[in-house]
Amino acid sequence: MEDVRKKYERYIKITETALRRVKIVSETGEKLLDMCRRYVSDAKYFAERGDYATALAAISYAHAWIDVGTYLGFLKGDDDQLFIIGD
Repeated sequence: MEDVRKKYERYIKITETALRRVKIVSETGEKLLDMCRRYVSDAKYFAERGDYATALAAISYAHAWIDVGTYLGFLKGDDDQLFIIGD
């Protein structure tokens, strides 16, 4: 179970960094970030209760919303280590 906790801790840091650095390009981008923030909140909720498997799943979904937004151009990210950079 320790591996899951470590992965969660790594991914929450990455996702929170991405949230601070991402730029909103459109109203759709704001909606995507709203979903991301909700999943981050869920991840923290589960982690606080020791359910790191569910927390890891939630933080993975959170970052996926950012990746979708940057890939489709609704959000802008400038670091290919944090974001999927779209066309």
